[in-house]
Amino acid sequence: MNVEDQNVMALVAVPDGDASAAKKPLGYWARTGQKYRVASMALCLVLAVFLIVFTAFCSHVFGYSSLFYFTRDLGTVASLADLGEQTLYYDYRDEDAAVSVYRGGVAVAHTEGLDIYDGRGERLLTHRAETSLKAPRLAVSRNCLAVFDFGGTAFSVCNSYDVLFEGKTENPIYAVFVSDVGYVCVVTGSATALSEVLLYDANFQLVSRFSRASATVSATVSNNGRTVALVGATASGTVVDVYTIGKKEPLSETVLSGFPLAAGYTSTDKLAVLTDEAVFTLSAKGKLYDSVSLEGALPTAYSIDENGIAVALETDRLQGTARVLVLGKKGSVEADFLTDYQVRAISVSDRTVWLLGSDRAVCTARDGEEVLAMTDAAADAMGIVALHDRAARVLYPAMALTFVAE
Repeated sequence: MNVEDQNVMALVAVPDGDASAAKKPLGYWARTGQKYRVASMALCLVLAVFLIVFTAFCSHVFGYSSLFYFTRDLGTVASLADLGEQTLYYDYRDEDAAVSVYRGGVAVAHTEGLDIYDGRGERLLTHRAETSLKAPRLAVSRNCLAVFDFGGTAFSVCNSYDVLFEGKTENPIYAVFVSDVGYVCVVTGSATALSEVLLYDANFQLVSRFSRASATVSATVSNNGRTVALVGATASGTVVDVYTIGKKEPLSETVLSGFPLAAGYTSTDKLAVLTDEAVFTLSAKGKLYDSVSLEGALPTAYSIDENGIAVALETDRLQGTARVLVLGKKGSVEADFLTDYQVRAISVSDRTVWLLGSDRAVCTARDGEEVLAMTDAAADAMGIVALHDRAARVLYPAMALTFVAE
């Protein structure tokens, strides 16, 4: 070892008796690292306990069917990412068929049953009813849908790949509503009341039966699955009864002006009710918050969902003009604008409004101040449904056009 090396070793060497002096206090990042190391160990322990408990009590979730639906749903989602200018074609068997957009594709209820297509036009499910459907109807949510015969006594609940439940009722079915959290509300006639509502949970068990002193127009379940709102028509106006699911007595009973047209939860704690006189906003428990008058105009199209509320009003039938109201989830007016065409259907996304007129389809900014896109629409167009902020489906007999706003 040369002299220079000896000098370096002398500089870095620490005497044995002074070893404690070499232990420097931990810096900020070292202390933080120790804390996160302890936290990660605690989280791993919690995860291990969760996996053990989940495997013991919910192992059925990892069955073949669950994995099958998961992989197939990935394909459905992928089809939404590559819509382009694609036109989706489907079988339109009869004039009484009911058509709706479902998970980016199309669901068609006809006299023979139900067909479901994905976003590329591939047929995913064919369900044939035991008896012919004289007046086929659809009820659609984000997760599943129901097909039923208006005035019949049978209904089926399906997802994209299977029939989940087939039910029968004692009285004629007049409406079915399917929630995003899996609940199904079936509105029927009744021998002892004006209407009856059957509430099924996500496992398709009948959990409540409501005999109603009103003609039930809408039944909607809150986004957290805790309450159900039943909206009906009486001689005195619109009646809104809100129940905690599983309870027999209502949380609230509210009477609103006008004839009920539609209702829906726009968020976990906000309920919107549309009548032919106004748009009302209530709490999840039925407390009235706000209302917006329609000023005597006739609603020609409307939409209520998690993106808010949209209503098209007829302003001049001869001139063919309309007024469009867009409200947020809490019922505040976000847009109020006029169109020089009559609006037959309306749908909203987070940032855009989609309108179907007598001869055109239009996409506007949510505030209504800018037209983002416009295309021709034939007279036989049946509806328009937003897929996201930049694309919508325009429904026709036997095909669905993709309307894209660049």
